Amino acid sequence: MVSRGLFGWSPPHVQPLTPVSETSEPPESPSPYAADFGSGDGGAPPGPDDDPGLDDADDDGPEPPPAAVPFKRLFACADRLDWALMAAGAVAAAAHGVALVVYLHLFGKAINTLHGRHSHQLFDNIKQHALYFLYIAIGVFFAGWIEVSCWILTGERQTAVIRSKYVQVLLNQDMSFFDTYGNNGDIVSQVLSDVLLIQSALSEKVGNYIHNMATFFGGLVIGLVNCWQIALLTLATGPFIVAAGGISNIFLHRLAENIQDAYGEAASIAEQAILYIRTLYSFTNETLAKYSYATSLQATLRYGILISLVQGLGLGFTYGLAICSCALQLWVGRFLISHGRANGGEIVVSLFAIILSGLGLNQAATNFYSFEQGRIAAYRLYEMISRSTSTVNQDGRTLSSVQGNIEFRNVYFSYLSRPEIPILSGFYLTVPARKTVALVGRNGSGKSSIIPLMERFYDPTLGEVLLDGENIKNLKLEWLRSQIGLVTQEPALLSLSIRENIAYGRSATTDQIEEAAKTAHAHTFISSLEKGYETQVGRAGLSLTEEQKIKLSIARAVLSNPSILLLDEVTGALDFEAEKAVQEALDVLMLGRSTIIIARRLSLIRNADYIAVMEEGQLVEMGTHEELLNLDGLYAELLKCEEAAKLPKRTPMRNYKEPSSFQIERDSSASHSFQESSSPIMSKSPSLQKTHGFLAFRNSDANRSRESPNIQSPPSEQMAEIRLPMVASERAPSIKRQDSFELKLPDLPKIDVPLHRQSSNTSDPESPISPLLISDPKNERSHSKTFSRTLDMFDNFHADVSKKHQTKTPSFWKLAELSLTEYFYALLGSAGAACFGSFNPLLAYTISLIVVAYYRIGVRDVHDEVNKYCLFIVGMGIITVLANFLQHFYFGIMGEKMTERVRRMMFSAILRNEVGWFDDEENSADILSMRLANDATFVRAAFSNRLSIFIQDTSAIFVALLLGMLLEWRVALVALATLPILVISAVAQKMWLSGFSRGIQEMHRKASLVLEDAVRNIYTVVAFCAGNKIMELYRLQLGSILTKSFVHGMGIGFAFGFSQFLLFACNALLLWYTAVAVQDGHLTLVTALKEYIVFSFATFALVEPFGLAPYILKRRKSLTSVFEIIDRVPKIDPDDASGLKPPNVYGSIEFRSVDFCYPTRPEMMVLSNFSLKVNGGQTIAVVGVSGSGKSTIISLIERFYDPTAGQVLLDGRDLKLFNVRWLRSHMGLVPQDPVIFSTTIRENIIYARHNATESEMKEAARIANAHHFISSLPHGYDTHVGMRGVDLTPGQKQRIAIARVVLKNAPIVLLDEASSAIESESSRVVQEALDTLIMGNKTTILIAHRAAMMKHVDNIVVLNGGKIVEQGTHDSLVQMNGLYIKLMQPHFTKGFRQRRLI
Repeated sequence: MVSRGLFGWSPPHVQPLTPVSETSEPPESPSPYAADFGSGDGGAPPGPDDDPGLDDADDDGPEPPPAAVPFKRLFACADRLDWALMAAGAVAAAAHGVALVVYLHLFGKAINTLHGRHSHQLFDNIKQHALYFLYIAIGVFFAGWIEVSCWILTGERQTAVIRSKYVQVLLNQDMSFFDTYGNNGDIVSQVLSDVLLIQSALSEKVGNYIHNMATFFGGLVIGLVNCWQIALLTLATGPFIVAAGGISNIFLHRLAENIQDAYGEAASIAEQAILYIRTLYSFTNETLAKYSYATSLQATLRYGILISLVQGLGLGFTYGLAICSCALQLWVGRFLISHGRANGGEIVVSLFAIILSGLGLNQAATNFYSFEQGRIAAYRLYEMISRSTSTVNQDGRTLSSVQGNIEFRNVYFSYLSRPEIPILSGFYLTVPARKTVALVGRNGSGKSSIIPLMERFYDPTLGEVLLDGENIKNLKLEWLRSQIGLVTQEPALLSLSIRENIAYGRSATTDQIEEAAKTAHAHTFISSLEKGYETQVGRAGLSLTEEQKIKLSIARAVLSNPSILLLDEVTGALDFEAEKAVQEALDVLMLGRSTIIIARRLSLIRNADYIAVMEEGQLVEMGTHEELLNLDGLYAELLKCEEAAKLPKRTPMRNYKEPSSFQIERDSSASHSFQESSSPIMSKSPSLQKTHGFLAFRNSDANRSRESPNIQSPPSEQMAEIRLPMVASERAPSIKRQDSFELKLPDLPKIDVPLHRQSSNTSDPESPISPLLISDPKNERSHSKTFSRTLDMFDNFHADVSKKHQTKTPSFWKLAELSLTEYFYALLGSAGAACFGSFNPLLAYTISLIVVAYYRIGVRDVHDEVNKYCLFIVGMGIITVLANFLQHFYFGIMGEKMTERVRRMMFSAILRNEVGWFDDEENSADILSMRLANDATFVRAAFSNRLSIFIQDTSAIFVALLLGMLLEWRVALVALATLPILVISAVAQKMWLSGFSRGIQEMHRKASLVLEDAVRNIYTVVAFCAGNKIMELYRLQLGSILTKSFVHGMGIGFAFGFSQFLLFACNALLLWYTAVAVQDGHLTLVTALKEYIVFSFATFALVEPFGLAPYILKRRKSLTSVFEIIDRVPKIDPDDASGLKPPNVYGSIEFRSVDFCYPTRPEMMVLSNFSLKVNGGQTIAVVGVSGSGKSTIISLIERFYDPTAGQVLLDGRDLKLFNVRWLRSHMGLVPQDPVIFSTTIRENIIYARHNATESEMKEAARIANAHHFISSLPHGYDTHVGMRGVDLTPGQKQRIAIARVVLKNAPIVLLDEASSAIESESSRVVQEALDTLIMGNKTTILIAHRAAMMKHVDNIVVLNGGKIVEQGTHDSLVQMNGLYIKLMQPHFTKGFRQRRLI
């Protein structure tokens, strides 16, 4: 059974960070009326910007509408300058909106001049009107410029205030707020997406609304002034036209929300997959992720197609009714003319003024959706901004001097996010001034909650915490925290310089900072860096080792010169050398300060003044080390556990020698720690704000060695042998399924993955080894015969695909290829678009015929002629409905399928890349998630939407030119000559628009990095009162964005105004030339009128789509990036079918003269001429100082990276010869900090093998010593673990990860520093689980810091600087008395040493 939960689960309020509605809304088509085009910005039904990341999904059902603020509160953050800008913008928008109506009025006058005048007088009159048009053009230029500039600038200014207020409040929240909301990135993404909604609503949408309302009222006035009868009749038909548009908008609004929610699920699947890419790869679960993602995209596809349907019908009926209404007015007009109530010009002007007015109203109405979304988003943000920061007691007392007496008196406490679980129950503790108290206890005893209570991140439910006899609730919070120094296991670095990271919001001189660094033993390593204290660290800068980070963290505490020190298992994950250096720094820091140490390793705290032992939230023992040992209570028991775990002893040789053990089924394990964080970027997803235990071992590995030979890897050995039959890998069906779905996914049903796998062969019931730890090689071969052929076929398909791919700017034809399967839809859509486009000049021509007929009143057949043309227009109206439906529905289907296909292709391509690719900042999880959400929609915009508009306009221009040529070629040529000018103006506008907006979005994203850092490290930020520093940084970023947006606004405004100017100016030129042609006798008045009307219409038709150009053509870079991802040929290709898949794995591994450096840091050699041999079934331990390259060894065996030079061999063959997925499927990885997916425990375990039976899963949990604790939970195996498993202790996570590997049952087991950061009690349980795991005749490579891990080891390898410096058994290395003894010294207990001497 495939669990959707695994990648598919997302809490109801997690939304993608980026707008998705672009997926579903192609821009509105040009109207057939000149009237329609004045609205300038062509506000389509909810357009691309209307709907970014709405979080309305907070409600469970559709019952209550989401709360929203009153409209005027959107402007709550406007100051005087903003009001001035908005006033100027409003006046300009109104002037711009009225311009078209005024133009129409003058157009009527121009038509009227054609009636019965002398040619000379006529010529002057027309020239005069042409000049009027030029004046309008100049007015429009300035109005457009001011309108756009003012609204863009004021929008950016006001939202900057909202952003900084939100961040200010966010950083002052209680910790319980972050526990409840802070784990899913909503906090950071909400400020981005909601602010974009507000910005859209209060800037361009308000301007657009005023612009369109001005058109509405202006049209009404002009219509009534010219001919009130026609105006009233048109108004009577108006509501029908408006209703058609309004109804479709209501549906579009609903569907846009649905599509948002539908994509939310797919987005969370993609983000988890990319974030935990190493885990995914090590268990070859790419197929599951792709399948889950593809399945959840189906809902988005369905909603998208519905949107196309609604849009096609909505626009069709709007335009159809408008055209029919037009026919009605013209038919009535002939009666008014025959009775002398009006002339032809007035009737045409009145008709179009009212139509324009109606369309203005309709366009204005489309903004209501944005206003609504802006109001809802504002409610969410303002609610947060007005949120009380309850614990901030700024008016509390401060003590004149701090002695440092701390007392916990009868404290009861439970976390607000889990109130049912008591953490402390009647806890008493006294810490005398300037003494050190170490807290110890089993996992879950409540010791970790002491620090947050002392820092007042939380207040106790009952009882009190006293400092020098004063309840800390009465003390000023900021003062209290300034008296406390906090050093944690996960040092929080901001993306700033080392100097700023040490100062962390405090003002300190350079000398003070350097002095603090010296005290913390950090000055030496900082000085050795090229830029010293100015070196940038954090996600955007240099990666530091754990030891270096902790030293910076200590320097930060030294600088604050605290009276009280809180240490949270600082050295837990360091090797001995690093631990010694850090411990020395801590000893200096602890002098003369009251210190509380939370300890998980008892050996580190023997020298503490007092040791307090906790159990179930209560203090059970307290005293010195000797006193507690004499008491022989819980402390003595914990110490015995720890020492028992440390005693290295050989176990008897294993008797179970199967020729090969293999993975029973597809894979899974939680390989995160050293790998997941290998690049600081990997921990970057906004959905994971508190990054527990992200230890960048990979970075530290690289830090010590300095050699950098550029040796090319020698060619791998050529093996002349027949390709072996493929391994039984019961994974075969999974590969087959993955590839077949890539071939024909559009019809993918929402079903569980079919599984045809056999479960493992059960072993002898008497055998002490679980059936999960052994396997039957015969079984393997039988499977391989079944599946090998199908697989090869699909694998070849993939190999061919990857060869074809090459990165270059995608051509139109490349986009067309993506849509070839929908060519039939494209044909139908194109027919609709061409038909609708050609109606524009045809309608204009028919109207010109009617106007000419009006002026021939008195002729007998005028009535018949007008009747005939009016019927012709009605026919056009009816066909328009069909044409619009065809165009929008079929291009919509094509676009949706294309978006879905591109997303799938991108996701598949992303999951094909080698791990080194993800180390690049450009390819971090959140950036790739955003690209998946956004960029596919740009591909669709660039192709299907562009094609739709292109065909529509081409047909309009073609028919217009054809009519023009037939009437009089000279005027047609002048009209044709103006086309390039109009196109250039539109393209220039497009370039300005796309260039600037991209830069500003990018800057906002960078600004949000600071915010994400702060939220992720909120404990440290709050403890050091660094909130103000974060605010200052964020405001600084916003300031530079504001400056840029000013230039941006002016640029866009200028381009927009200029394109509008050219539009009217070209029209004036055309009118003037028509007059010249009549003057010269080249054409008659009647023909002149026809030509002019046809080309006026066509001009507007042409330029209108370029108003949409910023949307249709924006982000060419995104388009290129899509194909860069899809076409990239990975350096390590998991789809390469030519790799070997031998039937058996004996498990001998050899490193032969390997050199290696990480691709992101080529200057640092991690391994240098490294050679190591591990025989099949052997267990080897690798020890060494931080940065010596231990974790790198596992990365190379898993083939996350290839060596720079040399070879890594498995069973005598270069790893490069094997199929990558096959190789990884034969390795089980237990990392130190396992990845726990946000789903149930059951799904976390069966991630290794989705068809595992209940009994197999429980057996795996038993072997991993996890069954007992899982069964004790209220929901057992169906217990949901929170984001990244925050509800589990480290020991429990570790055991779940071990259970996964047990279930996977791979012949090679890789353990990375497992159990080094776990409490003694848990460590013992985990240790037993690991011992059991490596009993089953598996090749095991173990990276360890502690003697406890040496129990079952055949050989120990000691690394330093990427080379092996010592090698041998434990005893031989002890006698050698070299680096091994130094590294392991703290773990050789007194008792052990005595035994060894005897």
